[in-house]
Amino acid sequence: MGEILVAVDGSKYSDSVVDYACDLASRMNDKLGLIYVSKDPDFVTEYIEYGGRAPSANAQRTVSIAESVTSKLGEKIAGKGIEHEVILDSGSPSEKIVSTAVERKCDLIVIGLKGLHGVERIRSLGSVSRRVVENSPCPVVIVTRE
Repeated sequence: MGEILVAVDGSKYSDSVVDYACDLASRMNDKLGLIYVSKDPDFVTEYIEYGGRAPSANAQRTVSIAESVTSKLGEKIAGKGIEHEVILDSGSPSEKIVSTAVERKCDLIVIGLKGLHGVERIRSLGSVSRRVVENSPCPVVIVTRE
């Protein structure tokens, strides 16, 4: 059994990304790693504890959002009978997605596309999607449907 890393950001596209990843995981008998990366450096509880300071209101809000997004999507995955793990991290989303794929030896990354529609789509890959494609250690599937 391999692992597919599924990057979500809570946008309206996250449901489509998870649906597509679930279809792939079912066919390939893989598990899913559902990753949400916050840009807020106060996000990770361990960092807050190590830094010896209480989390800011912004950090608490960010954690709440991350947990809400991944909980909703995790329920969707579990409802399809697919094994999964939620990964919450902070920092540069593209760097964290790629480094997580390396660490976990993922077989595939599934991520959404943001940008223009039609012919211009390829030139308008979202910055995170583009950086993941450029630096990924494994194949990347970019989901373009809503």
